[in-house]
Amino acid sequence: MPTEALQLDSKVKFSKFRAPGTCGEFVQGHIQGRDFLVNCPIDLYSYAEVGTADNDGLHIERESDYFKIRDTLTLAAYELFLPLRHDIQVNSPIPRGKGMASSSADIGAALSAYLHACGQQVSPHIFARLLTEVEPSDCVHFAGIAHLNHLTGDLLESLPPPSGMRALIVDCGGEIDTLCFDRQRARAVYRNHEDCITEALSLLKQGLRANDPAVIAVAATMSATLSQQIHRKPQFEDLLACTTEKGALGVNCAHSGSVLGILYREDSRLTHELLDTVRREFGDSLSIVGDYRIIGGGCDAL
Repeated sequence: MPTEALQLDSKVKFSKFRAPGTCGEFVQGHIQGRDFLVNCPIDLYSYAEVGTADNDGLHIERESDYFKIRDTLTLAAYELFLPLRHDIQVNSPIPRGKGMASSSADIGAALSAYLHACGQQVSPHIFARLLTEVEPSDCVHFAGIAHLNHLTGDLLESLPPPSGMRALIVDCGGEIDTLCFDRQRARAVYRNHEDCITEALSLLKQGLRANDPAVIAVAATMSATLSQQIHRKPQFEDLLACTTEKGALGVNCAHSGSVLGILYREDSRLTHELLDTVRREFGDSLSIVGDYRIIGGGCDAL
């Protein structure tokens, strides 16, 4: 059913927004019949520019790479009674197919810029529903750390982001399309370990509310360890052992992707030590994506 948008003061001819990617998720699972994840936004962004076009339709550079943006904006135009006469450019350094919410960030930035260009705004709930109509989403547009149903876009709780916490992200290899993730197999594992998932979620919320990186990392490591039964990353156990020995707090993962995040308190000395350890111990079997600050979510105008 078409729904209403709120009219802003005026339309604009050009709009630019950014949305963050993620270091996978802190915790993901299925409890009491409900799918959920708790996202882990980082300071790595997708950027989208939207301007008024000379011709009708959406004109997206490299449209074959960004067809999900086309589908989302077309849906938004239909539901919100908006015009489709726009040029769209997307620029994103977020690796694709790795579980770092590249599509969520691309779509979030583009949809924010499109709505602003049309002089409209919608609630975060409607925004999330538009995203998840196209594919499961980490919904990085939500402020803070979002506990959400990534299949429906329902926000279950907004939690404070940690301060002074970073993730050194490594890629174990391969690519996974979110739409191809074996969700039924994952749910079967989650059903057999619901107590573990419940404990991890409870610990995570405790750690986020208290801004306690050690507790946050324990919860994330629990969830990542369970995820090994769904999408195994061969380097996980050795990476966890050698990096915690050097001072890391734990390891989280992209539950439907190929990356792992080495979680640690912000410390430039430790950053270099962890980088050296990963390079020395794993060589070419792991590629280093980068080192990022964990932040709160949100789409920002530029």
